[in-house]
Amino acid sequence: MIKIKNLSKFYGNLRVLNNINVNIKQGEIIAIIGPSGGGKSTFLRCINRLEEPSMGEILINGASITDKNTDINKIRQKVSMVFQHFNLFANKNVLDNLILAPIKAGILTKEQAIQKADELLKSVGLSDKKYAFAHKLSGGQKQRIAIARSLAMNPDVILFDEPTSALDPEMIGEVLDIMRDVASKGLTMLVVTHEMGFARNVANRIFFMDGGVIAVDDTPKNVFENSQNPRLREFLGKVLNH
Repeated sequence: MIKIKNLSKFYGNLRVLNNINVNIKQGEIIAIIGPSGGGKSTFLRCINRLEEPSMGEILINGASITDKNTDINKIRQKVSMVFQHFNLFANKNVLDNLILAPIKAGILTKEQAIQKADELLKSVGLSDKKYAFAHKLSGGQKQRIAIARSLAMNPDVILFDEPTSALDPEMIGEVLDIMRDVASKGLTMLVVTHEMGFARNVANRIFFMDGGVIAVDDTPKNVFENSQNPRLREFLGKVLNH
């Protein structure tokens, strides 16, 4: 599904990612946890080349996205991303936000895209917001729309970059519920998150990133109950208030 070989990223002399090698299988739900500055978001953004890797290779379904001859826009049709700050088009209503990309990419006709949008809005509980503009929505509603928009492309992979960190506490639950529902459908998901409950209960694999490397790659059970990594234990002690 996704093969990452010797991935490194530099900003000037600062090495943010350091020689990462990892394989991700179809249908895996991976929570990426770790301290700020550990490289989590940069790692995620390299997977759809929103950040250009400095070194290494990333293959998605056998296609090298780091090859300059690869049509990255074609790859991105199958690798959707949900951002921390929603990134909805402010000048378009909810329906137009959902149908724009599938129509533009030639994946769906306008009629098909509208039908799909209606189904997705129903699945995230926001059918009544079909013609609303983003400024009329709460943060939780915006993020649920952003998730629906990412699903409109029928992706194989969805990348979530701290999808709940900009939300008020009472809105976090509604977004996590939608993400749990998405996870149950067999999509591959990589989720940079501070929500340890989600990491523990929904993910089937956890990457603990620190200092630009995946320091731990293990099951949630081992990460939370049996970790031998002192830096991970220290991190969890702080975030879980142990």
